[in-house]
Amino acid sequence: MLFHSVAYLVKAYSEAFEEIDAGKIEALRATGSSYSHILFQVVLPQTKSYLIAWTFLRFETNFGIAVAMGAAAGAGGIGYELFMSSTFYYDMHEVGMITYLILIVAILLELVANRLKQAA
Repeated sequence: MLFHSVAYLVKAYSEAFEEIDAGKIEALRATGSSYSHILFQVVLPQTKSYLIAWTFLRFETNFGIAVAMGAAAGAGGIGYELFMSSTFYYDMHEVGMITYLILIVAILLELVANRLKQAA
């Protein structure tokens, strides 16, 4: 998951950086601004919402994959507990609580991402 996520985010971030208005960078370069000024005055403000959106999209995807891997491969975590509760213990109350917990975490991730994008 790590290698795929890093490669995915590098590609997404690079596409976000390609969309930057080159005129603003040229204007700052013409005034003699340093690289850090260009980075913090043009690059980050123009790409902040894209970076947040892509990062949280990948984080939400990884959360779902981690639950599935825990259930399917016995890799541990909440997915493993869901698998054990449903298959070996037959405790449907625990299965329901784990399912609700997964749903709540997914909703919280989405709310946090929306808040951060609105603040950006």
